[in-house]
Order: sequence, then C-alpha cells, then structure tokens
Amino acid sequence: MVKFNQKLQSILLKPGILQKEDLNCVSVRLSEIQERGKRLDASYYGIEGRKARQIIDRSPYPKVTLFGKNGFAQRVYHFPRFRRIFVEDGIPIFTASQILDLIPVPKKFVSIKTKTDLNALSLKEHQIVVTCSGTIGFCTIVTETLKNKVFSHDLIRIECTDPKEIGYIYAFLKTGIGHKTLTTSNYGSVVTHIEPEHFADIIVPKLPDDVRKKIHETVMHSFKLRDEINKLLKQADELLFERLKLPSLKDLKPQYLNEKDDLRVFSLRVGNWQKRIDGSFHLPIINEIIKQFKKSPMELTTIGDKRVSKKIILPGRFKRVYVNEEYGMPFLSSGDILQFDPAQVKYLSTTYHSKRIREHLLLQENMILVTCSGTIGNVVLVPKHFDGLTASQHVLRIVPSKEINPGYIYAFLASNYGKELIKRFTYGSVVDEIDDKQLASVEFPLPPKKAQDEIGNLVLDANKKWTEAYKLEKAAIAEVETQITQK
Repeated sequence: MVKFNQKLQSILLKPGILQKEDLNCVSVRLSEIQERGKRLDASYYGIEGRKARQIIDRSPYPKVTLFGKNGFAQRVYHFPRFRRIFVEDGIPIFTASQILDLIPVPKKFVSIKTKTDLNALSLKEHQIVVTCSGTIGFCTIVTETLKNKVFSHDLIRIECTDPKEIGYIYAFLKTGIGHKTLTTSNYGSVVTHIEPEHFADIIVPKLPDDVRKKIHETVMHSFKLRDEINKLLKQADELLFERLKLPSLKDLKPQYLNEKDDLRVFSLRVGNWQKRIDGSFHLPIINEIIKQFKKSPMELTTIGDKRVSKKIILPGRFKRVYVNEEYGMPFLSSGDILQFDPAQVKYLSTTYHSKRIREHLLLQENMILVTCSGTIGNVVLVPKHFDGLTASQHVLRIVPSKEINPGYIYAFLASNYGKELIKRFTYGSVVDEIDDKQLASVEFPLPPKKAQDEIGNLVLDANKKWTEAYKLEKAAIAEVETQITQK
C-alpha cells in the first residue's frame, strides 16, 4: 500500500489523469483450444496464471513441488463438509476468511453434539492454512493467536517437512506469482475450489539456503509480533474493567418479567422511551450497564463530548469508480479494516473522487473506525501503515480530541460494554445501520488522564507492533519476488 502523502502529491492533486487500457496477451496452442471445447474467450485461458508459471520456469533456481515426493510439504489435507448445530453458548467456530483478521472473533458457536471431530478441526501450531472455497488462495501461519481454534472445513492445512521452511513457503504463496499459481490450473484458467492434490502441481523455486533462512526468520518474527499484539489488547481490556471497577458483562443479571419462557418480556417507562419503540434499543442489559457506570467513581459522558472526539465523520453514499492501482487510492471495505493486511483491496479513482477523498474518506493515524452498516460495532484504531488510505462509507470515523488518549477510546468501544452500547442504536429492517449522531450519543466513562494512558498506551503499543509486523512481512514477500524474477 502507498502512503497518502506520497500518493496525494503525485496523483490526487493532478486531476485529469485517466486510466489507460492495459493490453495483456498470451499465445494459446490450437490443440489446446480444441481440447477445451473450442472456447475463444480470452478469460478462459487465464493470462495472469500463465505468466506466473512462465516466470517460475525462467527462474535460475532449482524447482521443487510444494507437495509430493521430496516436496516442501509432507502433508496437505482438509476435512469433509459437516452439518453444524448452532447454539448461543457452545464451542466457538471461525469462518475460513477469519484467518486474515488481526483479532479473530467468533461469530457463531456449535454444539458439542455436532457430528464431526471438532478437535481435529482445530488448528495446529506451525501449520500453513489456505482458504479453499469461495474466496480462495489466502493464507496465514498458525501461531499462538490461532492455535487450537476451531475453523470450518473450508481450509486446507499444510504441514511442512522442515519447520524452518514454513516462513519461506508462506511468503511464496503471498507473492502475486505464488497466489496466481495457486488459484489457476496448469492451463491458467481460474479455479473456484482448491483440493489438496492441486498443491502437487505448484512449483516453488528453491532459493539459496541462506536466503530462505532469512525470509523464514523475518516472517516468523512478524507472526511473533502479531501474537504480542493480541496479548497487549487483552491486557488493555482487562485493565479497562479493573480501573473502571466494572464487573464482567457475563456477571450482569438483566431483569425480565418472565424468566422461564424463551420469550423475554420487560417493561419500559414512558419517560424513558427516547422516541424509540424497537425493543432492542431498550434491552435490560443496557440498563444494567448504565447502573454499573453510575456506581463507578468515573465521570460519565458521551462519545460526542468535545473532550472525547473532535468530530465524527459519516461519509455519504456515492457511486464508486474503481481503477487499477497506479491510478487510484487504496479503498478499504468494512471487512478489510479488520485484517492484518487487507487481501483484496480495491482502488478508488482519484480523478473522479479527489474532493470526497480529501474531505470524508481519508484515514489518519489514531482515528477510531466503527463499522456502521451490515455488521455493526467492529472497532479499529487506525495504525500508521493505514494512514493515507481510504475506507468505505460503511465505516464511521472518530477523530479523537487532543485531550484524550485515542487508545483508551478504542479500548472502551471494543469492549463488551462498548459494543452493546453501540449496537443498541441499530436500525433498519433489512440492512442494519447506525449513524454519526447515534454514535455521538453512546455513553462513555471518562477516567482521569493517568488511567486513560495506562489503558490506552497498551493499545498504542499494539498498533506500533502491527505496523512493524506488516513491514516485516512485506519485506519478506518482496525479497521472494525479487529473487524469483531475477534473470
């Protein structure tokens, strides 16, 4: 990704730069056309996949299969589909795409009665896992953050013969060349599902031992930092509850009129309705949270307080014009912002959207992002390497006041208490929404500066490690690409 200051000077302030048409071409044998149903549409023959294989073929280094006899991996496997029994409080299960998240949070829970071996589905340390259905070819390494977590069947597990090759194989699969060889067949056509046997067709250049060792160590250092990030954020969450003298959300006992039935019924005073008649806005758990705040010695205010936020930005909806990387600004979706390194970034035209980018869409370090459409209440503190990127209108931006530690705002909004207070404002019959005025109304405990900094500095340290880990991984991937493409 490109930092804003560089990109802004070279592109954003120079209107009238239009994307040129790129001409990609490749030769196809007549026999191949006949073998493949006499198809003449170019996309069927996967130009980019062919080019990736040609680059590998021309590489000066020995070629080794990823999986197979004398290959880098001794075992590549996945699990069959199974019928899941979802429950409210069971075993957390993660979706395949969540391997990319910086902080994976389970969205669903399955019963122990589910007829499959859930222990076998849990990830093992030092595996490389790859998404193999739907969005395919994205990967990560299992370290402390993902170890023993149960994931769906839509993941292929790779176990390397030599543990010291894990970082190198991961970096290769993360390169554009490696990704294209993984997501296209030998003929170059795009595949929609990957099976373990496909990995026997992937050829990996075997770089010199010292180069592979350096790449492996760089990648594993990056993953070590990721584990440290999660530990720091967990510490910040625990310290938040300790300093605010708040009980765990699970310990709160909301009162309902009828506790025996599945239908939860509660009463509401007319004076407390706040012009909202949807039951979710008045859930008893919210009253319990507010009661705990009032018991706390901390001042209670709202996110909209000028001591907390300088402003809250809700970009308006607009028709997006996407372009190739060199003609646009990286544009993150509400899902991208949760990922360690967004895998499918689109690029927004700076020619058509320059004003909107400058005024509403631009991200700045230490902004607090809150998803406000579809999935409500995911929170991210903008790290340094996101500074200057743009993000979707489905993400609210909180610009923190100079008086407050931005890490503390994140810690509270990302806590269980904060998420409940954000989600209560949800409206919409089909797509859930919240807006800037509603986010400004969220209750917010304001402790002394010392307590803010104790909590917030842990979050800021985590964000520094996020940027450091990101740079290390990018450097390792770039080194693999440089070595493979040299003549």
